[in-house]
Amino acid sequence: MSEERRPLWYLYLLLKNRWFLIKALLIIMIPTVVVTFMLKKKYTVVSVIMPPEDQSASGLSIAGLGLSEFAGYFSGGMGFSLPLMTTMSDVFEEILKSRSLAEHVILSTAFIDSTDLRNVYDQNKPVGLYWARMKFNDNYSTSVTPSGFLRIEFTAGNPWYAVEVSESIIASLDSINSEINVSRLEQTTDFLETRNDNADSLLSLAILNLQIFEDEHGMMNPDQELMVFIDNIAALKREYIILLTDASAIRAGISGGYSSTALLEERRAQELLEVIRMLETGNPVEGYEDIMTSMSPGQYSTVQYEYAGLRADYEMTLRMSAGANLSLQQAIVAEGREQHSIRVLDPPSHPGWKSKPKRIIILLEVFLLAFISLFGFLIARENLRGMKKTRPEQWEPWRKLFEEIRRDISFRRKRP
Repeated sequence: MSEERRPLWYLYLLLKNRWFLIKALLIIMIPTVVVTFMLKKKYTVVSVIMPPEDQSASGLSIAGLGLSEFAGYFSGGMGFSLPLMTTMSDVFEEILKSRSLAEHVILSTAFIDSTDLRNVYDQNKPVGLYWARMKFNDNYSTSVTPSGFLRIEFTAGNPWYAVEVSESIIASLDSINSEINVSRLEQTTDFLETRNDNADSLLSLAILNLQIFEDEHGMMNPDQELMVFIDNIAALKREYIILLTDASAIRAGISGGYSSTALLEERRAQELLEVIRMLETGNPVEGYEDIMTSMSPGQYSTVQYEYAGLRADYEMTLRMSAGANLSLQQAIVAEGREQHSIRVLDPPSHPGWKSKPKRIIILLEVFLLAFISLFGFLIARENLRGMKKTRPEQWEPWRKLFEEIRRDISFRRKRP
């Protein structure tokens, strides 16, 4: 046929071989329908967990210093600092994909029995758990939605068993996170106990030094200008303590900073200490002239400046001791509080309808694949026949080649 009638040629070929197509499709589709209806139904239970909150103890403070600043490891929320571009949802997803969680769920929900791996597990636990994890992961998936929610899916032949396993997954995640929180809170309490002891020691030392000074020089009644000076010195000393604390936390690995940051803060603390010592002697310092603007040169004696330094130490350590003690009590209460950090938006429940097999999709895919394959066979056969009739010289080499191949694969014995 001409090129203009090429589409009609395809239609003609299709109608000409209609019974061949119908018979072949029936041969393919009838077993496919039977097999799809023999497939076991599977149900997928979907659970959604809300994004975990940053569980830093921001309400705690030491002398006005936030605990997240004072003990840097709180900035991570779970006892560690997170890498760049990592969220708590990503951390929880890794926990959900961990081997420990999978094995805990497998052993706590009789998953091994449902997969007929009990004998293997009893004979060799590592091997049994390996194959159980393989089958568990085939039916289990977890992901983070674009909004940061955690999505958990588990598929099983029994919908209520899928619900049970999903609940066990969430309970295991909550248990792991609670253990992390409890451990973090225990570290917090130990940390604050040490800080409280240090603050009490500094307060006792400041009181002793002030008593020695008063025994030697008598009681002093500072005027308003000197009290303002004492408060400013106390504020500078408090900033000095903050810098040293942050630097020591980074050095000890408690805070998620870098060694260069610790070195910078230590240098700033050293510079601030020199400024404090100069101000306590009554010498003006560049950049801190406002602290001594109300004081005329020679207004106070060396003894008064010494008293101002001791009194500033006392004021600073008094605030630190009171704040540290309060924070310690708050930490003890937080440690004893029951930890429940997982918030479920969509709890596991019966899905209402099977998820597998999707019979309509299977049948459509098989039908389309079979139809295209059969129609392609008809086109190839028709083109081959046309070549034999219209171009026999081109067909002859192919005929010889097919004859050779037929002789090569023939298992029939030649007659003598």
